[in-house]
Amino acid sequence: MAYQVIARKWRPQTFDEVTGQEPITRTLRNAIEHQRLHHAYLFSGARGVGKTTSARLLAKALNCHKAKQPTPTPCRSDDPEQCPSCREITESRSIDVQEIDAASNTGVDNVREAIIASVGIAPARDRYKVFIIDEVHMLSGAAFNALLKTLEEPPPRVVFIMATTERHKVPETILSRCQQFEFRTIATAKILERLKLIAKAEKIFIPDDALREIARTGEGSMRDAQSALDQVISFAGDKIKKEDVEMALGVAGADILKRIIDSIDANKPAEAIAAVDDIVMRGHDLRNFCRDLLAHFRDLLVTKVSGNEELLEAAVCEPQELKRQAELFSESDLVRFFHSLAETETKLRAATQPRYQLEIGIVKLMELRGVESISEIIQRLATLENNLGGQPSTRTASGSSGSSGTPGKINPERSVASSRPAGSSFAATAVSPALERPAEERLESPMPPTEISTIERVKAALETQRKMLLVTALESAQSTVFEDSELCIEFAPDARHFRDTLSKPENVKFVREACREVTGKEIGIRIIVKDPKADGEPLGREDEERLEKQRLRDMAENSPVVQQMLKTFRGEIVDVRRDGER
Repeated sequence: MAYQVIARKWRPQTFDEVTGQEPITRTLRNAIEHQRLHHAYLFSGARGVGKTTSARLLAKALNCHKAKQPTPTPCRSDDPEQCPSCREITESRSIDVQEIDAASNTGVDNVREAIIASVGIAPARDRYKVFIIDEVHMLSGAAFNALLKTLEEPPPRVVFIMATTERHKVPETILSRCQQFEFRTIATAKILERLKLIAKAEKIFIPDDALREIARTGEGSMRDAQSALDQVISFAGDKIKKEDVEMALGVAGADILKRIIDSIDANKPAEAIAAVDDIVMRGHDLRNFCRDLLAHFRDLLVTKVSGNEELLEAAVCEPQELKRQAELFSESDLVRFFHSLAETETKLRAATQPRYQLEIGIVKLMELRGVESISEIIQRLATLENNLGGQPSTRTASGSSGSSGTPGKINPERSVASSRPAGSSFAATAVSPALERPAEERLESPMPPTEISTIERVKAALETQRKMLLVTALESAQSTVFEDSELCIEFAPDARHFRDTLSKPENVKFVREACREVTGKEIGIRIIVKDPKADGEPLGREDEERLEKQRLRDMAENSPVVQQMLKTFRGEIVDVRRDGER
């Protein structure tokens, strides 16, 4: 007799043997016992979890000849007195139980010939005529429409059982006419129990840890796990070791994962690359290993935040080892590792050199450990603010005191406040440019240090409101002086556009509010443009170039074409040049 694969040989023969679907089998058994049968059922769920098997068991329960009525315990295939109906249904050759593959019978003509034309014919021998439609979501829209009326009001003694892995593709009109059962993925522990039973019956000597690896590769599918067991038996024979499972299936064991985790913790890229080399030499699939490592990081995160061992049934490592590894990293580290490795796994699909991609991806995880979160940076800034205590700082931007700093290395045009990010709450303690200059320059400064500090505080207040354009305009002014409750802002002729920006009513309002916030009183704003020519001063070459540029700017501003462009694109004139100039 030809060899029969384990997945077919050990297909459940009764509802009690269906693993991991107890709520569904209980409902079907009770419906049969109490004669509350529906005319249409829809079984949905992942692959290899028992949908088609349950459909055949239901057909056998309806038509078993050993009982005078439907029974929840039909004949087993190994029963020497098995009735003809149960035997033929098991072998998929029953006349009254038709199994239809919707993937190869998608059209309306196929549905009409296979179902509608024969649904009115009474069962030849059995109690019920059963139509098992596998992968029903593959039917076309016209085929579904043709099936609607028959599905809603079928003739007596007709039952429809439909199975699908993609329930969302089945029309709502079909779903509303069926009793729906959602088959869940099977727990690894239950798959392991079933594999132990099979290995014992087949006289296969295999340790529990090796069987556990096989059960884990099934990812909730009993059929996938049984096929993996078949593959390992073909590779190693009837005496199997854990190493045989890893070699045959290309899965990574706990030792490899431990080496990777420890190398990341110790920041030793050489050890991680050596581990990847070991994986390649063993013949493991690198993408499968990347997925195993992703699952391992998930297990570490669950261990750290929950510790619920029921959520770790598919974990490769033992619970104690998981706890040890989880203590090496923070929760944010594990989350970053997972997202980064998920990107690596995606790139492996199309990578011409998957080994290099995986090596770089794992080394990148070590770099991510040095990344600080935004919350940590904010906390450190808050601590720094509290330590400053709101007192004016006497240190320069380089961190040394003003008296001991080197004047030549300090930029007198830039203050600490202007280098800080917008929104800094301690910008009021910024050092003024005048305090960063040598003592001789400070004595000759036309404005007192207190006024300069006030100007910088006004800029900091505008930065807090994210009015960076106004801060730039103030910094472009020739001078900014407080005179008798009035802020006088003086611009050079070539900075007229900054004057125009600052002169807008809404911008003047923002500057006035910032001054009131800093000084505690109402401050007027006066904006002027100083023209050297008007003061009778001799014009130098730079002044002439500046006036020429101002003349060109005035021409551009008065041009209807330019004005139309500015209005259309909401732009601003930043610089004006003659045609051909650079």
